Amino acid sequence: MKAILIAISVLSVAVTAHASDCTSGSGDILKLSDWSAAARNVRSTDVSFTLENASNRTVQMVDGTVWFEDALGQSIGGISITPDVTVAPGAKVDQKSFMAGFERLVKARKQHIKAFSCVDAVLYEDGTKEEFE
Repeated sequence: MKAILIAISVLSVAVTAHASDCTSGSGDILKLSDWSAAARNVRSTDVSFTLENASNRTVQMVDGTVWFEDALGQSIGGISITPDVTVAPGAKVDQKSFMAGFERLVKARKQHIKAFSCVDAVLYEDGTKEEFE
């Protein structure tokens, strides 16, 4: 169990380097519509978020991240979007992740947290791949 928590902590630290708006990728395909966080124990947090497919095509695979930063622009971290999702146009998909290093999402006021999605690539139902830079 400790090894898993350490691995999750390392991954969360590795992805915190990006943040500050979606400078590469697109926040317009799978838009973040809601998120929540709850403490699981002293070192881990359950983070849930909902994404909505804002495109006019069904997404079958995604390479993307949901990012969190505070009102001062400090990165809290990013959580990878589950890659193998099927989301019809206009439909929503929920994801729940168990994360270490995201305690600030529970402690800070939600209005002081900026959350956004950043999608680097998608695979549509028709086999078309789209990459965003």
